[in-house]
Order: sequence, then C-alpha cells, then structure tokens
Amino acid sequence: MSDEKKMLVALVVVGVFAVVTYIAFINPPLGMASGAGVAVATLVWKALREK
Repeated sequence: MSDEKKMLVALVVVGVFAVVTYIAFINPPLGMASGAGVAVATLVWKALREK
C-alpha cells in the first residue's frame, strides 16, 4: 500500500472515531450503537478485502 493510501486510511479512521466519540458524549446509547455499526462494517470490509 502506498504512503498516500495509508494516510487516507488513517485520516478516515481518525475522523470516524472522532464522530462516534462526539455522538457518544451527546447521546450514549446512540454512540454505542454507532460504534457497534462501525465495528461490524469494518469487519465486513476486511473480510471482503481479503478475498
């Protein structure tokens, strides 16, 4: 993976983490649900990428 792509992935991860954390501070149940959704989406993405 190129350095540019790694940087883009890192920025997306930090951005998503920041948004989910912000939502969790405002509304904890919604933040937990968002975090679980992001975790499941990440697992599916990794599983599909390996194929």
